Amino acid sequence: MPKAVLSSLLLCLSLSSFAGARAPADAEVAADVPVPGTIRLQVDASDIDRNIQRVQERIPVKPGPLTLLYPQWIPGNHAPTGPINQIAGLTLRAGDRVLRWRRDAVDMYAFHVDVPEGTEALDVEFQYFSPTATNQGRIAVTPQMLSLQWHRVLMYPAGHAASHLRIAPEVRLPSGWSFATALEREAAQGATARFRETTLETLVDSPLYAGRHFRTFALDGKAPAPVRLNAMADAPEQLDATPAVLAAHEALVTQADLVFGARPFAHYDFLLATSDHFSGIGLEHLQSSENGQLGGYLLGDSPFNDNDLLAHEYVHAWNGKSRRPAATWTPHYNTPMRNDLLWMYEGQTQYWAFVLAARSGLRSHEQSMAVLAALAAAAEQRAGRRWRNLRDTGNEGIIEFNNAPLAWENWQRAYDFYDEGTLLWLDVDARLRELSSGRRSLDDFARAFFTAPNGTRDVSTYGEQDVIDALAALQPGEDWSAFLRTRIDAHDDYFAAALARAGWKLVHTDEPNLSVADAEDAQDVRDFSHSIGLKIANKDGRLDAVQWDSPAWRAGLARDMQLVAVDGAAYSGDRLRNALVSARRDGRPLTLLVRRADDYRTVSINYRDGPRQPHLVRIEGTPDRLSAILEPRRRAAITAAPDRSLRRSP
Repeated sequence: MPKAVLSSLLLCLSLSSFAGARAPADAEVAADVPVPGTIRLQVDASDIDRNIQRVQERIPVKPGPLTLLYPQWIPGNHAPTGPINQIAGLTLRAGDRVLRWRRDAVDMYAFHVDVPEGTEALDVEFQYFSPTATNQGRIAVTPQMLSLQWHRVLMYPAGHAASHLRIAPEVRLPSGWSFATALEREAAQGATARFRETTLETLVDSPLYAGRHFRTFALDGKAPAPVRLNAMADAPEQLDATPAVLAAHEALVTQADLVFGARPFAHYDFLLATSDHFSGIGLEHLQSSENGQLGGYLLGDSPFNDNDLLAHEYVHAWNGKSRRPAATWTPHYNTPMRNDLLWMYEGQTQYWAFVLAARSGLRSHEQSMAVLAALAAAAEQRAGRRWRNLRDTGNEGIIEFNNAPLAWENWQRAYDFYDEGTLLWLDVDARLRELSSGRRSLDDFARAFFTAPNGTRDVSTYGEQDVIDALAALQPGEDWSAFLRTRIDAHDDYFAAALARAGWKLVHTDEPNLSVADAEDAQDVRDFSHSIGLKIANKDGRLDAVQWDSPAWRAGLARDMQLVAVDGAAYSGDRLRNALVSARRDGRPLTLLVRRADDYRTVSINYRDGPRQPHLVRIEGTPDRLSAILEPRRRAAITAAPDRSLRRSP
């Protein structure tokens, strides 16, 4: 197809994708009721010895019944995760008078109070206790750094959309610390920083990272919509980013431009914690993202399996923030969200993270192929697909509300919409290339679907049919509804066919897989998932995972048993691998001594295929579409969205 014709098609697709795809009206709130005034929020986050954050709010009110809400449904979390259990000391005052409040009998996040006559503002005080140990939650405050997620340190009046409530925030930080946030700064006095008045929606979408050791890198400072990498670390030397690491992050920004076109933000701030003490995190926002990596990340000394994290959160600026599934667009943070489109929201985002990590050099080509092989092998082992489809895994965050480990994860299924979503969208990408003889790809879909007409920054929503219609407009003649739904709603495996369409197939050999080895080092385990079906902790031989319907499962093994001995000798990972080689050569079953509580027993595993690790090999005589997908794109001119309201409510 001539270039001019293709450009015209993509323009039509872009216009049709956005037409009528506005976010729903705030039907659940009294949008026509005037907002009383601006909320004043003061947060003292300077107590890093005890991890106590003290909150003071002044909320304009009118006399009569009032309900205050503590945020429950946080965008990007896909579950009601607001940490209501970590606040205390709630005190409400009208002037000098302390008011009695009562918690709602059903909704634990709602607090009722009667505002007396003559009261124009309610003073609210409470403390938020940031976890001091991982058994309390994610570590977000250490002696060297902290993150401030505003939804944890505020309450807001019910009856208004978050986009209508105005708020003026300020924060007190430890003396001498530096910080970054997407919020616009107004003034600073000592350790206290004040920010321009904004909406509650924008505030919650603009976290703050601060640290004793802090450094900012301009990744694309000359562009109309600059992108910065703001990093805090346990020690100053961890901020001495290598040229190769910085070049890869700069290339990430460039390669994302070539996929998506116009940037939907005025500026973008990667907020990065490189630490062995601050808990890992990845959370998207429109103009920033929260990213937690190990201390050696900027030095190029960290697990490469995690090197797509920043790419994933950056892609969310387009998919999930600028455009988002309609069911995730709610008027405020105490309205439940629905997750049936996470195969698109997170699945396609993770696919682009995988692709952009390869195109930018965040991972080498060899590493990317190893990651995909391990991912495909894990998908093939996912026995739970027989009873639970991909769409339903989108509810996992709500089902698995306490994030407890699963006893039989590959049967129960967990957050599979990420990795299986990668395979789904690889299949779509390869199919587009196959049908068009290489003239069209998912790059064309992304530029048309996620870039608003004329680069506007208005938020818009999409539904499943919008995705199907966009694919049909890009590549007519395929039943895209059936193509997607047989992968999202059905229970049959399609992974081998997807790889074959891309020109590759999955095989198992006894050669190590780089991605599996990287994960073994990071998790301190030995992974025999692809042979007998075990993952074993190095520290004590505890069974960290047992694959459902694997040889180990059929022998009666379960998670959290301890592997004591292999063929009569004390367990070690090398000894078990050697035993697998011997069993293949001699044809004898493995004999394992395992312990559960105070009980010991010997089990026999009749397995003779030896050590197995997943690898991708070319299918001779077929187009190599996978290599074409991972190939870096050539740089093009950067466009930026017009200077319009970033969070204008539809």
